[in-house]
Amino acid sequence: MPGLSLDVVLGPAFLSGLEQLPMPDLRSKRDQCAELETELSYLRRLAQARIDLIAEELRHRDVGLGAGEAESLVEHLPKILAENTRSEGPGRLTALFAPAEEAQASLVARVEAVCPSEQLGSLDELPSSRLDALLAQLIDLEREVSSERKALHSVLGRIENELVRRYKSGEATVDALLS
Repeated sequence: MPGLSLDVVLGPAFLSGLEQLPMPDLRSKRDQCAELETELSYLRRLAQARIDLIAEELRHRDVGLGAGEAESLVEHLPKILAENTRSEGPGRLTALFAPAEEAQASLVARVEAVCPSEQLGSLDELPSSRLDALLAQLIDLEREVSSERKALHSVLGRIENELVRRYKSGEATVDALLS
């Protein structure tokens, strides 16, 4: 089952017959969801970093700080990127913090389509109207990804509930897992 798409995992067939699945298949589905969660979390972090940088540039402009009058965004980078490190909702600590290399390219491309990396070094040269447009597009992307993550968490929750049910009922045992 490696490499399933989000559309497949969120489709009704993915959870169909969950109660009858053998334990290895159920665990495989859980692992697939965890892999997709890592990918979506990574994508959200990429979008959020750009949002934070653009918002900081706009804030500088709002308070009347021009080029040379304020420290550059690069000098503020650690502070800017540290401000929004936790999203809303019950956080899940993932075992992986970045997706597999083959998935990274498509995830990065999704963010690059909205705001290419090359633009990040010259935000101070872009007109405010362009920054506002970029910010709006990135916020839309971040909301879309957050919605996808929420739907994925629902699927993952159903799988985890089935695993817990089996252990509680005795259908599955820790001893079987260890052998």
